[in-house]
Amino acid sequence: MRITAYADELLADLATLPGWPEQVKTMQANWIGRSEGVEMDFAVPGQAQPIRIYTTRPDTLMGVTYLAIASEHPLALSAAQNNPAIADFIEQCRHMETSEAAMETMEKRGIATGITALHPITGDAVPVWIANFVLMSYGTGAVMSVPAHDQRDYEFAIKYQIPVKPVIAALDNTDNAIDDSCTEHAFTAKGVLKKFGFFR
Repeated sequence: MRITAYADELLADLATLPGWPEQVKTMQANWIGRSEGVEMDFAVPGQAQPIRIYTTRPDTLMGVTYLAIASEHPLALSAAQNNPAIADFIEQCRHMETSEAAMETMEKRGIATGITALHPITGDAVPVWIANFVLMSYGTGAVMSVPAHDQRDYEFAIKYQIPVKPVIAALDNTDNAIDDSCTEHAFTAKGVLKKFGFFR
């Protein structure tokens, strides 16, 4: 059965089930796994095809400091052809566990491809990394990484010394938003645009 074809109906009808505990409904909603977001293209100089990413947080677009692609992504496989280190990393990724629980707790690891993509608004060069936490089976197998506003992206960026660029501030202007030094964690709540290009 193609359960994903019925995701909308399943989620809508969860609310109509009488006598089901809220905890069970939440578990079912998570199992169905429907996600709302957008796809965007990052052009790659010298490549016919752009990198198409999927994101649930398009509001953080101006905070992108790298792209992360799955080890099975066509661009990753192409990069591995003449790079033994990348080929070895991809081979290691083939043997890792990909359950949701394992992905949450495993060490975030990656390798730079040496390829850059172009930010769709600014045209700035954005480095492309192969990361063990990105799967081809989710979205497009490529994500825009915004370390300031995603904890997983933040941990990866700190580990590999990739810049962190905050673009969202807390609605109430309290100190719980990430600051420019980004020394502790990502600010993942919704908020107001800050340093968002021409939206200031």
